Amino acid sequence: MQIDKLIQKVRKEIKDDTEPYLNDDPDIISFLEEATADFSKYQPRQRRGKLNLIPGVEEYPLPTDYQTWISGLEGYEVVGNTLYVEGIYAPMEVSFTYWGMHAPETVPDSYVSALLDYIMFKQMDEMVQEGTEISGLKLGKGLDIKFDNFDELNKAAERRWRQYLQKVTGPVGGYT
Repeated sequence: MQIDKLIQKVRKEIKDDTEPYLNDDPDIISFLEEATADFSKYQPRQRRGKLNLIPGVEEYPLPTDYQTWISGLEGYEVVGNTLYVEGIYAPMEVSFTYWGMHAPETVPDSYVSALLDYIMFKQMDEMVQEGTEISGLKLGKGLDIKFDNFDELNKAAERRWRQYLQKVTGPVGGYT
């Protein structure tokens, strides 16, 4: 989904869709990136990579979205996001498959609601944890927030977290 559409969905969810916005676009993108990073731990993106190995070079950075390799790097030493090689006497290409991080735009549409759950959980949890001034905040789902309903807010945050985990860790595909 395009980033501008994702921003609109987040704004609608957190009830920050009328100007002047409480959160500017970089803030919303930051929320999306944090949610996407967490989502990628549960639902990584399968990717293909290639490295051109050159004699005399022993360290090769892996792709920036790299989490762990699936195949193609057997026999090589991988530490963190770096491939280490020794004894290359002629140029060669190494192709491999790996699990990578999503970008907000690569999260399947069917999981966008999970990102929204994550963002809402974080927003509500932050308010509960910091005890911030809440009278001017906008939070979706018709939740009327007052100083005396932090327990309700905490329960709503926990519910959104459970929904998120259920979506990202649940089985993929249909049932028979």
